[in-house]
Amino acid sequence: MVKPIVTDILFLQQKSEPATKADKQVMRDLLDTLQAHKMECAGLAANMIGVRKNIIAVNLGMINMLMVNPVILSG
Repeated sequence: MVKPIVTDILFLQQKSEPATKADKQVMRDLLDTLQAHKMECAGLAANMIGVRKNIIAVNLGMINMLMVNPVILSG
């Protein structure tokens, strides 16, 4: 289901929690929302659809890739 994109800075600054198997619907919603906004954005995080979970969806041209509990290894 396509969700509205959250722009509230205070909400977006809150720490997210690890995702679990129970978050499959959030993952689907995130991919659906990214697809609906493919002309405006290259990626979305779950908090951008109102869910504080460590899930990111990124558009790679022909496909959308989902990252669950990603870890930054170097900065």
